[in-house]
Amino acid sequence: MLLQSSLIILAAGFFLLLVMLDRRLALAAFVALLPVYLIRFTIPVAGLVLPSTLLEVMFWLLFLGWLVRRNRITNRPSQNWRPWTGGLILLGLGSLVGILFSAQPMAALGLWRAYFFEPILFFIMFVDLCRETYARRLVLAALGTTVAVVGIIAIIQKITGWWIPNPVWVPAEVRRVTAFYGYPNGIGLFAAPITILMTGWTVAAARAIHRRLDLLLPIATGLAALLGFLAILFAVSEGALIGTTIGLVVLGLLMRPLRPFALSAVIVGCLLVMTCTPLRNYASVMLSMRDDSWAVRKIVWTESLDMLSDRSVWGAGLAGYQSALVPYHQAKHIEIFMYPHNLFLNFWSEVGLIGLVGFLLLVAVFFRVTSDLAQAYPNEWLPLALMAAMVALLVHGLVDVPYFKNDLALLFFILLGLAESMRRQKLPIDQRESS
Repeated sequence: MLLQSSLIILAAGFFLLLVMLDRRLALAAFVALLPVYLIRFTIPVAGLVLPSTLLEVMFWLLFLGWLVRRNRITNRPSQNWRPWTGGLILLGLGSLVGILFSAQPMAALGLWRAYFFEPILFFIMFVDLCRETYARRLVLAALGTTVAVVGIIAIIQKITGWWIPNPVWVPAEVRRVTAFYGYPNGIGLFAAPITILMTGWTVAAARAIHRRLDLLLPIATGLAALLGFLAILFAVSEGALIGTTIGLVVLGLLMRPLRPFALSAVIVGCLLVMTCTPLRNYASVMLSMRDDSWAVRKIVWTESLDMLSDRSVWGAGLAGYQSALVPYHQAKHIEIFMYPHNLFLNFWSEVGLIGLVGFLLLVAVFFRVTSDLAQAYPNEWLPLALMAAMVALLVHGLVDVPYFKNDLALLFFILLGLAESMRRQKLPIDQRESS
């Protein structure tokens, strides 16, 4: 325990030094270290024991460092938050209501802090720190580095079976890798949107090669994309695989150089499904939801909808889903999961209709901003990759919850922040005001 505390203090000290030296590098380091939310500990405060994570400590060091520095600068450019204001307010209000209606207010307060309060503050800070192409590249490089590390660990686990916590996933014929997340789906939830971003960056960097040194960037980003995809594949996360595949197809259709290949891939894929019996049977099972995992999800969704029909406005409250579902749980052979395995049902249950509408509004504004950027700058790859990454996240969200984890909530706002930072830099003032 003493060793862990010493290491946490040492890591926090190094990060604080980085914040003092260069806040943009500190932001990139913070993004690269999103998985350190897995390092958990408690802090005694006023007679209470406050659970926290190393990621949270790093966030507050970065946020307070940014806030102090920001207040010293008087001639800052104007900050127009109008496109995002409605969604942020509704999501914030919904999360506060989620605390009030929760059967476990202390647990709800912790979730509110990690999934809403801190991510919204992070979004505001992110946009301010990430005002130019250089800063965005640092953030993207940080995401690529982390997903590459996840991929390397996944490959080692696939080959050796090491460090897989559940013995059920260890046998070679059914092996599912977990990296450092402890469960296979954790890889797909994190890696899917980042893999899309790295793929888009690779295509753009490959087109910009003019000298031999320029090869380094597409090689690095392409390797990150490949490692991310292999990690998802070896985790055998079907939802993430489907989401990533659809995201890649969308990216291919949006990016002009990839469009012929994407169309060809779609046609070939359809032909293979129609002519190859195993693929046709698999597609039939998936579309008709006849396999065991789909059957379980249908039961979970049905029971969740029954519960929400009686709590249609306020939901079950933060951390309240499991207890609220008990009277509606008829399938006794299935445990009550922590969440309903659907992003939209999850928001509805945790933060009510107010929070769900806020989330949907943020997503709608995100697509409008990236679409405006893509139209104004047709040669820019990032708006297209951001759209495709969000599509992958939402498709995956139909069968899982790519938000309600510390790193995933921040990752969602990183996607929004990249779009908003580019909007402020690129779009003319009159177009920003109308967004």
